[in-house]
Amino acid sequence: MTKRKIEEEFIYEELGFPLVLRNVPMIELRGQVALDVDLNLLQRVVLLTLAHYSAALTGNHIRFIRLWLQLTLEEFGELFGVTHAAVLKWEKSKNRSSKMSLTTERDLRLLLLDRLLTRDDDFRKAFKTVHQSKISGKVTPIVIDVPVDLVAV
Repeated sequence: MTKRKIEEEFIYEELGFPLVLRNVPMIELRGQVALDVDLNLLQRVVLLTLAHYSAALTGNHIRFIRLWLQLTLEEFGELFGVTHAAVLKWEKSKNRSSKMSLTTERDLRLLLLDRLLTRDDDFRKAFKTVHQSKISGKVTPIVIDVPVDLVAV
């Protein structure tokens, strides 16, 4: 028998960093409880959230982005004019700020937006937002309200 419920708050760590999901549908199958969401859509929402994230990206965020882009350390580094060792250093910071330069971090966010947004108007608006935003050094958890944020994409 399948049981469904809505979990008010659930910490999801399968992307390599903690993600706070609010009002998330859950399903119980054969005694196991799992998310009842489209995980590909969840990844897109997380990537869009990271592009607009007000805090510095962590090493785990960068690793998640690089793997989603399906790039090696070398290929990823070439996009930003750095060596694979620099990318590895960023990723080794785990859940702390990667301490990449502000320019590189903005370039990475714009690359994400370029890959995720299909309409030119959406990209132009997002471009302005990213370039005008101040990125703080303090890392904060990413919070996603599942019924609102997953439907908005």
